[in-house]
Amino acid sequence: MKRKILAVFLALCMSMSLVACNGGGTSSTTSGSTESGAEASGTTAETPENFNAEGMPIVNEEITVDTWVEGGTDIDWANNGLVNEIAEESGVRMEVTAVSGADSVTQRNLRLASGDYPELFLLDWTSILTFTDIMQYGVQEQVLAPIDEYIELYGENMPRIFEDHPDYQETVTATDGHIYGFPRFSECYHCLAYPKFYIRQDWLDALNLDMPTNTDELKEVLTAFVTKDPNGNGQADEIGLLGGTDFNLMLEYGIIGNSFVTVKPDFWLYTPDGENIEVSVTTDAYRDGLIYLNDLYANGLIDSTSFTNDSDQFAQTVRLEPYVVGMYCCDHIGMGIDNTNVEEAKNYQIVPILEGPDGVQQQSQNSGEGQIQGFHGAITDACENPEAVFRMVDHYFYDDYWNMRRTYGPEGINWDYAPEGSKNVFGGEAKYVINTLDDDTKAEEVTPNTMAMGPQADLSEFRSSMLPYVEGDAIYEAANYEQRIALDTMDLLNYLPEYNLQYSVFIDPENANEYADIQTNLNSYIRSATVQFIMGDRDPNNDADWETYLSELDGYQIDRYLELYKEAGRIVSNEGLGEVDTGSSDDTSSTAETSESSVAEESSTVESSAVESSAVESAAE
Repeated sequence: MKRKILAVFLALCMSMSLVACNGGGTSSTTSGSTESGAEASGTTAETPENFNAEGMPIVNEEITVDTWVEGGTDIDWANNGLVNEIAEESGVRMEVTAVSGADSVTQRNLRLASGDYPELFLLDWTSILTFTDIMQYGVQEQVLAPIDEYIELYGENMPRIFEDHPDYQETVTATDGHIYGFPRFSECYHCLAYPKFYIRQDWLDALNLDMPTNTDELKEVLTAFVTKDPNGNGQADEIGLLGGTDFNLMLEYGIIGNSFVTVKPDFWLYTPDGENIEVSVTTDAYRDGLIYLNDLYANGLIDSTSFTNDSDQFAQTVRLEPYVVGMYCCDHIGMGIDNTNVEEAKNYQIVPILEGPDGVQQQSQNSGEGQIQGFHGAITDACENPEAVFRMVDHYFYDDYWNMRRTYGPEGINWDYAPEGSKNVFGGEAKYVINTLDDDTKAEEVTPNTMAMGPQADLSEFRSSMLPYVEGDAIYEAANYEQRIALDTMDLLNYLPEYNLQYSVFIDPENANEYADIQTNLNSYIRSATVQFIMGDRDPNNDADWETYLSELDGYQIDRYLELYKEAGRIVSNEGLGEVDTGSSDDTSSTAETSESSVAEESSTVESSAVESSAVESAAE
């Protein structure tokens, strides 16, 4: 009760919600080295007993925090090296209850509904608190505690992030002006360009063909692939273009989105001009894209399994020997090839953004809206020491050193500091080197000392500092996979549209179920109808078939879907996306296309190294 009275008092004192944070400074690597939000802003308040507003320890006498984590059910959390290290330094000890990812959402919701919930949630991607969850459990039910006053009073790293990225603060602030959780700020470089297409350069060379630059040239190349036996086995077994049904394997939305009109699967809206919000899948441009894909399919240039394959079947087809796939759609190349196969890694090269028949040429599908997908942590109203728990999360989950420590374990095993003067792939400073370990070493020395779930500051300057510069064909080695996919991404970012829509938004609780139901039904219908048009079950050239499709969309309440999104939606500028520190003395922030050094960035979960996986599924989305 004392805590709630204090929170109300502080809220009244702050007559307006957090607009600009003055925490300043850079991310610390030692305790108390960054100026706190309270000190920077000059704000003062009664300090709770057994609590220090800055520095270490956070509390003078150790406290325990009932902590619910997604994953890590095989970890002995009572003896976890990271948990103990945090407790020894800060005085805040997490008593962890781990739940498997498979049923984490169900278990989380049951706990919240029962009233018997933990003090702190630390979540991974499966049970992430969505914007809708925040509206329900935060704004509406007040089960999740607002943290904005703690950011102002005690923040060390969150004020710094918000000062550098004010749009992030706007994104995570709910409709009542409060912030109810800890997001993961994911500035995954290669995630800005979903999906990508890879093509066999060795087949282009064998047939004396140039890399296609537009949709007409693509048809010519695919026709040659399926008719001229580029794999040289004397059989007509080549596949021109392959996709799959999993999210970033769907070639239909890649082709249409890049060369006809902005479209993102399971989100059917776009902004044509940065001012208006419209439906993309009812436009003439979308129909033109369907006509183009229908023509490719009718000519045997798209494999039919593209509309039934899951990610495993997709990868098996790409890796089948003799190799038969000329071009494929993916999030990153390792979803197709085995990225430990250096020769195949060299054979497949990134396809540039193809210009469509009406001049559309854009990397449209993701455009950065996945940078904050939800909230990976939250304090509940059951928390007895919310100020201390806030400081613990803010310090240990948003600091660069502790990001390395939490994700990769103690220094000197899975990671080291880069030698002084090392450059990253952009020409800026390389700070860290990730060491490749065998499974046994990782299981014995790393995993028991990490906590990879929870919020994190995956900011571009941090993530690029983990990617040392690589020369020549070493880029194709599995150990340098992240550098390779960043290099592949670089030119694509020249074609980002000027604006995009924020995909995840705070829908009013009264409308949340309606919006979700309409979206679910639309997703199923549009996906199905799109495939039917491509495969010829419906004729995209036939006006009657097209009008039937539009009429059926009306029945699925496409207009209501648009109306509900407009009430909460945000049009976001893409200005600055893809900018990185190149180390240049006269321009320390430069777009990726001006970098002369190759590459950057990273498959979406920093904790899951793609170099040790033959087909890494991106999370960043």
